[in-house]
Formats: sequence, structure tokens, C-alpha cells
Amino acid sequence: MLTRFGRKFGVQSKFLALVLFASLASLLLTGFVSFGIARHLLTEAGYNQLIGLRNARAEAVQDYFRKLDDHVLTMSEAQMTVTAVKEFSPAYSQLPDINPAQRKELEEFYLKDFLPKLKKNISGDPRLPTYFPPSAPARYLKYHYVSSNPHRSRPAHLDDAGDGSQWSTIHRKFHPRFRRIAERYGYQDILLVDIKTGDVVYSVANEIDLGTNLLNGPFSDSAAAQVFREVKKSRDPLFITQSDLEHYKPGLGVPTRFAGTTVFDGDNFIGALLFQLDYRALDRTMTSNRRWSDVGLGKTGETYLVGRDSLLRSSPRGFLENPGDFLKLLRKRGYPAERIAQIETSGTPLLIQEVRTEGVRRALEGKTGTAAYVDYRGVPVIGAYQPIRLGPFQWVLLAEIDQAELFAGVQHLARVLLLVGALLIPLLTLLALTLARSFVRPIRRLMSATDEVAAGHTDVQVSVTSEDEFGELSTSFNKMADQLASRERSIQSQLAENDRLLLSILPAKTAERLKRGEKTIADSHPSVTVLFAEIDGLNVLSQQSAPENTIVLLNELIGAFDEAAERLGMEKLRSVGSSYLAVCGLTVPRVDHERRALDFGLEMLRITARLNQKRSVALALAVGIHSGSVSAGVVGSSRFYYDVWGETITIARAIGAGAPQDVILVSEPVVVALSGLYAFDRMSPVTVKGQGELPVWQVKPPPQAPANAAEGDGAGAEPSPSLSMDGTSS
Repeated sequence: MLTRFGRKFGVQSKFLALVLFASLASLLLTGFVSFGIARHLLTEAGYNQLIGLRNARAEAVQDYFRKLDDHVLTMSEAQMTVTAVKEFSPAYSQLPDINPAQRKELEEFYLKDFLPKLKKNISGDPRLPTYFPPSAPARYLKYHYVSSNPHRSRPAHLDDAGDGSQWSTIHRKFHPRFRRIAERYGYQDILLVDIKTGDVVYSVANEIDLGTNLLNGPFSDSAAAQVFREVKKSRDPLFITQSDLEHYKPGLGVPTRFAGTTVFDGDNFIGALLFQLDYRALDRTMTSNRRWSDVGLGKTGETYLVGRDSLLRSSPRGFLENPGDFLKLLRKRGYPAERIAQIETSGTPLLIQEVRTEGVRRALEGKTGTAAYVDYRGVPVIGAYQPIRLGPFQWVLLAEIDQAELFAGVQHLARVLLLVGALLIPLLTLLALTLARSFVRPIRRLMSATDEVAAGHTDVQVSVTSEDEFGELSTSFNKMADQLASRERSIQSQLAENDRLLLSILPAKTAERLKRGEKTIADSHPSVTVLFAEIDGLNVLSQQSAPENTIVLLNELIGAFDEAAERLGMEKLRSVGSSYLAVCGLTVPRVDHERRALDFGLEMLRITARLNQKRSVALALAVGIHSGSVSAGVVGSSRFYYDVWGETITIARAIGAGAPQDVILVSEPVVVALSGLYAFDRMSPVTVKGQGELPVWQVKPPPQAPANAAEGDGAGAEPSPSLSMDGTSS
């Protein structure tokens, strides 16, 4: 019924069925727009959230540094600090040297304890002479308070070594108070340094830097020494400076920063106060004490710091949550094995893990902004970045979250849209297919018929019974198909005639190349044999006989030559007037082209003799044969012909022109190739233009040579005994 309904209405009515498809398109468009809007909104919200977190972290870090500066200045002005520097400095300078036995024990401590641990955490091979204390006071303190410290796990808990020195008495008085300050504020160490000498006269931690000289000692290139030099250059009681993070050798390579300030006794500049800072304090600030989710960073968000050298200055979330998985990810990404081992040994990726992301690059250029990029784990993230200046150095602060987590809501929306589409599309499609069936059927028939015509089958008819525009279109198509079939037959007939004419002018292979569209056809043939024959007596015959008789005679002679050439594998190039030019081995390579050409020349002599006897005429034939290389190709564009050129043609033509009647003259290459198969007599040389005189030989025809001497595979009659090139029997 629907089919009959479709026949009575036009194509315009049938397009109403496309409304259903428009509905599907609207559904899909709505879904895509909703998806895009949701993704955009989530992206904007994510960026805004990261910007807020970035700014909050930047403020928290700067506040941490400000509070640190305030506390350092407060400590430098405390009377306890001033008094400690005043008492420790002279007591330090009065310390005696240790005895040889104690020196040996101290050396053993360096060799067996300190240096092996240091080697695990730094590059290179530390040696005893480099790190062993050079001064007597330094050796004294390191022996009594470091190597012989009974509190090896907590060396700062030694208040008095019991050595009876004035320095130990002062140490017992001040040390508990400084230790409580360090523990309360999370300092790894507090150092008092004599401003004149650079000697560390006191250390809370009682580590290897106790007693060292920061100007010329083994740690004079450390961050502590750098901070001390800055303090020493100042004369400001309120001066304060901080160092960047470094692998601090006295702390066995643990990442460390230092803050330092001046210590004045009235107007007298007496010392420097240095604080060794625990990197974990900054980690707590950057991670909100590892409460990432509580501050809106979800499951993958994080904020961290990177230095100008693109190395981490605060610990990444992945390492803090699961160091094993973090290192496994680095291995999977092909991170250098030595750096991974260094992270495992030191227990932190700080100053080891590189971060060279787009956010870091832009922030190092001084830019503040947001971007989507791939982070140091190889995971796509969106990030907010900014440079942050902290005292004399600049870092980069980044807030990032994985795109997968950010767009999880969008992915859920996409799944809902797909589910709705999966329910609606089958219903709409079923209705649309039912309505469109009558509309599509004639189109498919016409498409099938068009494909048949495109495939070359022009005898195609389309049967469409509808009374609409498709019926008219099918009628027009059938008329067009009939016309194409008629034209196809005419074209095929013309092509066949063209092929026949083309093959009469060109070799078959050359004709195929020309039909394929090659514009320039020229080839070199290194080894062919050319035969040139001159028919004598033809001009006299044309004067004595009517032109019709002459052309009949010439056609019979040339036709016989052509048949013999085809039989013997020769390729006729042209016959003009009384001359005939043929070649062997041109388009069809032949190893015996010299023998075939000579057999053809002998056959031409026999054909001419038979024609003379049959027609009672007196025609003679002079033949020249030469072997060598030629060039051949199609000459001309609108009117073309196949031509062969080269000195081989010239020599063959000159030999033929100089040959006596009914004689075959050959060149030396032919004699060399056929010596032993044919008999040759040396003749007078022939002059060739541009070549001078060339030696030639006359071919002595073998007795009773059959007419089909080289038919088939080219095998001729049994040759007569050959003559040498000078004419003697061989």
C-alpha cells in the first residue's frame, strides 16, 4: 500500500520522510552541544578552582617564609643567642687537639660511618683528606660530640660530653634551650658561627658540620657557607637571607635549606645565626598536611614547587601517597635508572625528579596562567602556574589535576546521552526506514544501473514503474544508455582501425607504450644487426614500363621481402624507392641477430633472382650488413613514425651503397660473430663518412641454401667450409 501511495506522489512529497532523519540529527546535535557545554563549564570551573588553590598555596608559602624570617630575626635579637655567641666563640678557640689514639678513632668514624653513608647519597667518591677536620678545635668537638656521642640515633640529646672543657660547660648551659626551640619549630639544626673566623662554634644537631669552617673548610661550597657569606657581608641587624634547596653533605645528602641572620652585641657584629630547615615543613604547607581531598584537589590534584633548574622543590602527591607505585611509573616512562636509585636511597625525589612541562616552561618565562598539558608522569592534566619569588631565588608553583578526573562528570553525561540515543534511534529509524523504502528503491535501481554503465556495460535498461520524477528519470536514463551503447560500438570499431594503422607504423611494444600516454619514447639498443639493400635496375624498369606495372612488380618484390623478414625474425624499418632497411634484435632481443640478418640477405638475393626469372626483368640487389648499437624511438607528434639512428645505420647504409650487384658485404663485427658458419672473402675497404675506410667482406652463399633457411628458430642450411678473414680456407 505504501508503494502505491508513493507512485502517485512526487519526489517532493517523499522528502517528508526525511523529517525523521532531521529528528535524529537534532537529537545528536543536542547531545553534542550539551556535551561541549558541560565540558567547557567543567574546564572553566576546574581552572578557576586551580587558580584559587594556586593563589592560596602561593600565599601560604610566602607566609611560611615571612614567619620564618620573623622567627629568625627574633632569635638573633634574643639575649640568649647573643650571650651564647659571646661565650662559645672564645671557648671554641681554646679547645686543645685530640691525642693520636683519639685521632685514629675519629678517622675510623669517618672511614666506616660518615663517608660510606655520604657516598650513597651523592655522586663521586668522597675521600678522608677532603672531609677530615683540619683544625684542632674542630677535631676535638667532632671526637667528643659526634664520633663518641653515646646518643648515636639522637645526637642532639648529648648535653655534656664530660670532657671537662669550658666549651662543654657552656654547651650544658645553652644546649637544652636551643634543642627545645629546634624541636618545637621543626628546625633540623641551629648553628652559631663566629663572624670573624667562620667557625661553627655551636650546633644543635651535633652533626659533622659542628666545628667546621664555612670559609675554607670541607663544606665551604655548601648552602650554609653561602648563607654565611651573605650574612658576613651585611652590617644590618635586621638582615636575613635564605638559600635554595641543596643536597647538604653534612646531612648525608638530605635536601636542605638554610636561613641566616646577623648577631650583634650592641653595635658589635659578633656572629651569624643559621637555621637548617626541614624540607618536610614546606611539604606540609604545599599539601595541607596531605589533606588534598579536603581542599578540593580530589583524587589526583596536587600543588608542588619546581626550581629554575626544573627540579622538584616540594614532594609530589604520588610519591607521598605510594612511593613504590611512583617509582614504578617512573620506570615505565623510561626515567634514568640511576636517578630512580637515587630517589630510593635518599627517600625523596626533591632535587632529583625533573619536571619539564608546559606549565613549568611558561612560569619560568615569568608568565602566570592556566593550560592543558601532559605532566611529569605522562598524564594529561589541566594546570594553573605562576612564578613565585622567595627571597633571593625564584621557584615555580603549580596546581594540577588529571583531566580524566575533571571530566568524569562529562563522561557520565556522555554515557547518559548515548543511552537515550540508543533507545530513541531504533524507534525513529524503524519509522524512517518504513517511509523511505519506496523513496530509496528507484534510487538504488538507478545507482545499480549507473554502476553497470561505469563498468562498461552500456546495454542496461532500468525498469521503474512509478509515475513521479523517478519514472521520468528512468526513461531518460534508458535513452542515454541506448545512445552510449551505440557510441561505444562506433568507438570500438574506430579503435580497432586505429590499432591496425598504428601497428603498421610502429612495433607492437612501441605502439602499446604510445597508447599508454608516453610522450617521449626513445631507447638505446647496444647490440643489433642492420641490413641495408639497394635495388638496382628499378629506375630503368620504370622508364621502360608503365607506372602501374612498375608498382605491381615493386609491391610483389617488397611483399616477398617483408614475408621473409617476418619469417626470419627481422624487423623492417622502411622501404623507400629502391632501398630497403631492416634490423634484427631491436624490439625483440636475439642472441643470433647477426646470423638472422645474413640469412635474410641471402633470402633477398634468391627472391630477386626468382622474380627476374618470373617477370623477365633484370633487377639486381646490393646488400650491406653491420652490427653495433643504435638508438630508436618515435619521431613527430601529430604525424609520427618509428626511426632508428646511429653510426651503425650509417655504416650499414655505406656498405650497402658500395656493394656490387647481387653481393652481400658485411663488416668486421659480423665476420667475427659468424666466423666458422659462413665463408667470407676480403674485399676492398668501403669509405664511410666520418669513419674513414672500413674493411668489408663478401659473403659466399652456401651451395643449395634452402628458401626457408632460418625459419622457426632461425636454423639455416649446413654452411660451407668457412674462409678466414683474409680469404683463405679454414
